[in-house]
Amino acid sequence: DVDNKADKEYVIEKVQEEHDRADATYATKEDVEKKADKEYVDDELAYLASGLVKKADKEYVDEKDNEIIKRVEWYHERTSKILEGKANTGWVSGCLDLKADKNHTHTIANITNLQETLNRKSDVGHTHTIANITNLQETLNSKSDVGHTHNFFSTVGIESILGTIEKTGGGGLYFKPPNFPEGLTSDKDIKCRNVYVMEDENKVKFTAQDLYDKKADKTELQTLKTEILQTLYPIGSIYTSMNSTRPETVLGFGTWTQIVDRFLYCANSSKETGGSKTISGENLPAHSHYIDLSTSQAGWHSHRFWDWSGMTKGKGYDVKEDVKFAINCYWNNTEGGGYHTHRVSGYTQTTGQSKDYMPPYMTVYAWYRIA
Repeated sequence: DVDNKADKEYVIEKVQEEHDRADATYATKEDVEKKADKEYVDDELAYLASGLVKKADKEYVDEKDNEIIKRVEWYHERTSKILEGKANTGWVSGCLDLKADKNHTHTIANITNLQETLNRKSDVGHTHTIANITNLQETLNSKSDVGHTHNFFSTVGIESILGTIEKTGGGGLYFKPPNFPEGLTSDKDIKCRNVYVMEDENKVKFTAQDLYDKKADKTELQTLKTEILQTLYPIGSIYTSMNSTRPETVLGFGTWTQIVDRFLYCANSSKETGGSKTISGENLPAHSHYIDLSTSQAGWHSHRFWDWSGMTKGKGYDVKEDVKFAINCYWNNTEGGGYHTHRVSGYTQTTGQSKDYMPPYMTVYAWYRIA
């Protein structure tokens, strides 16, 4: 039996049995009730999270690596001495007799330097995640309040943006966002744009996307287009076109009044009308034309008249009553003359009909916005 107890595998098996018995002793009802307490679970989770953050620190890991290496060297030296001593069957028998006491128990706290010893025995570069701890989640669930949940929010500072996936003419990029909260999106691929890959101070990478779908994007684009056009065509603006389609149909907003048979005249006021496209007396200012005229010198002429000469009495006749005398009459002309001028003065007066008078032009359709 002593030879059997001196066997290395047998010793390891017995040590493992002792560890199992110690674990069973530790898991008492009092401990379970304590861990079922909500505050206790919260404290344990906070402690575990702080330990993970601390161990994620590079300097801390390097320091622990050096410490573990030194302890491994020390343990190797000590183990060699122990194995040499185990060759003494009397020493082994005495140790086993002590362990055979049925009333003897151990708690984890009574096992000196248990955690340090386990650390020394582990691979220096080996680490565990929570997922690798057997039944950890099931154990915590059984010890915690069934209806109790935790909401955990963490704020991290973004050190840099590693890259941007740009939109490349295909209407967007399709993929499953890796970091969306559960229930926010479906399992289907989501159309995204401006996908930013970022890294926080703990070197944890994650992405952020601006989500959209075609209908929402179309509405947003139409709204932006309308806002721009509203800025370009406020109330009082003029819209001109070679087409007869009204601006409220083209632009989609506003109330417009068409301008017909009017030239646009730049002034310090608006909407005043006047002028005419025809010329008439009403379009001209009142005026007169002064003249200075004379007749030509072709006015020479003479006048013919009936003239007479002296009367002669007959010889030997006496004058009696009712005597008729003979008078010598003949035609004669006045002397020629009559060169003269006439001065004429006065003014003219507008007469006639109106007449169209337009400069070269090209017609367009024009409206101005009133509301």
